[in-house]
Amino acid sequence: MFMQNNSRMTWQWLTISLVVALLLSACSSTGSTTTSETVAPTGAMAATAVPATNGSPQISLDTSGIAAGFTAETVTPAVDGPYWEVLPQYTQLTLQNYPISDHLMTPQIFIYPVEDLQAVNEGTVPIVTSLQTLLQSPQEITPMPFLPQFNAQQVMHTHLQYLDFQDGQGLRYLTQYDQAFIPINNYEMIYTYQGLTSDGKYYVAAVLPVNHPILPTDAAVTGNEPPEFTSDFPTYLANVVASLNPQAANTFTPNLTQLDAMMRSLEVK
Repeated sequence: MFMQNNSRMTWQWLTISLVVALLLSACSSTGSTTTSETVAPTGAMAATAVPATNGSPQISLDTSGIAAGFTAETVTPAVDGPYWEVLPQYTQLTLQNYPISDHLMTPQIFIYPVEDLQAVNEGTVPIVTSLQTLLQSPQEITPMPFLPQFNAQQVMHTHLQYLDFQDGQGLRYLTQYDQAFIPINNYEMIYTYQGLTSDGKYYVAAVLPVNHPILPTDAAVTGNEPPEFTSDFPTYLANVVASLNPQAANTFTPNLTQLDAMMRSLEVK
């Protein structure tokens, strides 16, 4: 497990990135207009396989211990969306009866065709390249590779671990994306898995809500934050990471070990 944090680099990068993100937000439309087709809803089954349909890959995933199952959709994004929504047709899995319901993010796994992804959105090329490099030479960088693209910035990461899935490799970590200086909190922190199939054809990206009891419920600034929250935000982030890193997997909701097991079970072909 990699637990190193470069707070000064994070501060410089975050300050610049937040300004850029906010400017882009002001100039761009919000939301993503997509059309989707339900391929194979799984009902209450925990271990399921979705057959290849309409050019989408065959997918198998065991959600035991995490969710009752998932629905799979083939999503065709709008052609005139903002940069973070410029995507090829992709597969989206949405977990059912996930243990966290009050969260900014929906528990989902995205399967992107790499060649088409890089062809329609040049901004994803360095993300894919970064992940390929890390899988060949595991290390920790800032920011860590992440898809889908958000109109916000990665403010921290913790609990980095490299994990193989059934027909590929990847890494997981906990993170939060923001457009302002707000507390790391249970309404926004996520577990993410970023991986590539062994044949290089598909990029796997999981965005899964996760909570921990040492964190505040939401992003509200109450005045009870540590002094460094307002006086030295990079130190605040470093201290949160240092507090989260030693926390056992079973102290998180869901249990990180169970989330890892689900991602290890994934098969895309």
